[in-house]
Amino acid sequence: PPTALARATATAAPVPTPTATPAPTATPVARSERIVFASDRDGNWEIYAMNPDGSSVTRLTNSYARDWQPARSPDGRRVAFESDRDGAREIYAVNADGTDLTRLTNNDAPDYQPVWSPDGRRIAFISERNSDRLRLPRNEEIYVMNADGSDATRLTNNPDDDDQPAWSPDSRRIAFTSVRDGNADIYVANADGSETTRLTNNDAHDYQPVWSPDGRRIAFVSIRDVDRPYFPGMNSDIYSVNADGTDVTRLTDNDRANGAPAWSPDGRRIAFSSSRGHGHSGIFVMNADGSEITGIANGGAPVWSPDGRRIAFADYPGSGDIIRGDTEIYTVSADGSEIIQLTDNVHADHSPSWGVAR
Repeated sequence: PPTALARATATAAPVPTPTATPAPTATPVARSERIVFASDRDGNWEIYAMNPDGSSVTRLTNSYARDWQPARSPDGRRVAFESDRDGAREIYAVNADGTDLTRLTNNDAPDYQPVWSPDGRRIAFISERNSDRLRLPRNEEIYVMNADGSDATRLTNNPDDDDQPAWSPDSRRIAFTSVRDGNADIYVANADGSETTRLTNNDAHDYQPVWSPDGRRIAFVSIRDVDRPYFPGMNSDIYSVNADGTDVTRLTDNDRANGAPAWSPDGRRIAFSSSRGHGHSGIFVMNADGSEITGIANGGAPVWSPDGRRIAFADYPGSGDIIRGDTEIYTVSADGSEIIQLTDNVHADHSPSWGVAR
């Protein structure tokens, strides 16, 4: 099943052409927020943090290996990430100022994709530690550990892949994608692995579950209603479903790929990526019921600001940058009226994670 973020299209208002404004000319923002991101600007992938106006860039990690996929803790004090600095793909955490680097997992099989629980006490992640060592690729399972790395517990246990864990807002349940029944579907389990429930059930792939802030709905991506044979990254739509599996609702409806849904903090809107053709993706925003779809910027994988007024994303500044892999981080107002370029260098900056700093 597809595991990467879908790049997608929507039949919506035309995407505006960004007029990037390099920092620090951005509108002033509260310094209680920071954006954490990954960059290879210093020769290899490291984790950085900056203010939401692009100022005060701080390097949080420094190693010869790749530090990747940063995830901020809900209180903003810690950043979890994956790294192969000790020879294996493991999960680490570091303070938001770069101090107190801690290795959270330690085994000879890959551990990756850390996701904090909303209460900040635990981290869900993917591991291949119990898979058949002769099987390639190895079997992915979901684990949960305390925020300090202790008490790692296996949440799923079957011969097929389970991935893309997403915590419920109350930190009691985890939605995830599994291919255990022959194709990718959305499941929910208690955070201790008990009471696993299948929420979607059809012959097409359902994946990328994301909880609404009130915990009542789960948005996800599906290829169930495409009008032509499935090609990865080419045609998919966004749906939502009640947390008990009832009332599946199609939110987007077109023949391109729509993915990476992200609920606004108030739960009233969903930002998502949608391909506009030629392999490039755009950022769109719609109401939670799928109405009033609006294109607001070029880019992919949108992330909301804590106040819901702006959206962070990564994009290529120019056509030649796609060949070089030079992505930059931007923010855009939720209505698309102001696009601001936060980073500006000839290397790749991406995977923004926006949160409150304490």
